[in-house]
Amino acid sequence: MTYKKVYPTEILQGFTETSMFVMMLYEPLGSRKVPIMIGRHEAEMLMIEQGNQPPKRPMTHQLIVSIMDSFALTLKLVRIDRFEEGIFYASLIVSDGFNTHAIDARASDAVLLALHQSVDIEMAETVLNDTSFEVQNDDIDISSTLPGSESIEELEEELRRCEENEEYERAAEIMELIKQKTKN
Repeated sequence: MTYKKVYPTEILQGFTETSMFVMMLYEPLGSRKVPIMIGRHEAEMLMIEQGNQPPKRPMTHQLIVSIMDSFALTLKLVRIDRFEEGIFYASLIVSDGFNTHAIDARASDAVLLALHQSVDIEMAETVLNDTSFEVQNDDIDISSTLPGSESIEELEEELRRCEENEEYERAAEIMELIKQKTKN
């Protein structure tokens, strides 16, 4: 199976009457976005991770990382493997140093763990083809990108492009992101 790297880019409030939100994933070198519906709790956890504001007590994804650390397990990769009947299925690719294991997970939990541990997220090409929609690369708002999904070098390159195109408001947002990332 062929996989493509994807990044989370934004959390959108979806259907307020059902408290659903949409997590958008995008293909960095392509022009496709994938919307994944998630619940309020998952959206809040992703936004907390986005804000780099540690909660007073460990959240579920932080607990999972602590358990993995206790058993010398390392999260190597997150894969979104399939899409069936409106549900995304993901796997945590975990290593104990000798063997690699694929652990079934909800896509939202897997993405949250990937962000927290700064590991890649890959989506099966078939899932990407079946669930994505086309956008112009300029339509991807880098100011709403979740931390960890863009390197400082990529942000600086985007900043240069914005300045060349006289997109000063967006350039100011990117400069603020660079400032935040260099503080950490």
